[in-house]
Amino acid sequence: MIAFERRYGGLWCPASGPNRVEYGLDGDTRVYWTAQGWAFYGIVDDDWTWGVEVLLDGRAGMTLADKPLRILNRSVDQRLEAHALFLTVRHWPHLMLELAIPSGMIPVLAGADLPPPVDEASGPADLWWFDGTSAVHLHLNNWWAKDHEIWVARCFSQDATALDRIKASLLNEMTELLQLGEVWCSLCGRHATSGRPCS
Repeated sequence: MIAFERRYGGLWCPASGPNRVEYGLDGDTRVYWTAQGWAFYGIVDDDWTWGVEVLLDGRAGMTLADKPLRILNRSVDQRLEAHALFLTVRHWPHLMLELAIPSGMIPVLAGADLPPPVDEASGPADLWWFDGTSAVHLHLNNWWAKDHEIWVARCFSQDATALDRIKASLLNEMTELLQLGEVWCSLCGRHATSGRPCS
């Protein structure tokens, strides 16, 4: 905990909305046992308005309501890399799709016509592909349903006319069920039609 506080204490990053993500113990020095091992609260994620738990091996996750701790990041550094990449592309033209997959599974892409993967930003709840002008981000959005989880797939491009091509590449790779209809775009702060560019 001391090493965590020395390295990350006081760090903060903008979140999707008006709030921010804050790193540090903030005076709370309790350590407690979880099914994943010993943990402490070290991050406040105001996108979720919820505390993020840091395990002693560096992984990070959340315990929501009556659900067990879910590991979201393989390390704090991976969490920061994913967030930094998100901040890089968040104002680019984008579209979103929702995927419903079996609980506990990570979406699998065969890997053909997408930008290169970004391993340092990818973890159990964030998968990234990025080439400097376009990006694909798969993010675990809901893990508390009984038989499936909802992942959000976001396609980004500096050139809005390329979004349909990126979406087609993503759809060619996906084997999971895509949910149609409206999705909440946290980037725009409103509902958007699934698979269509946000305007």
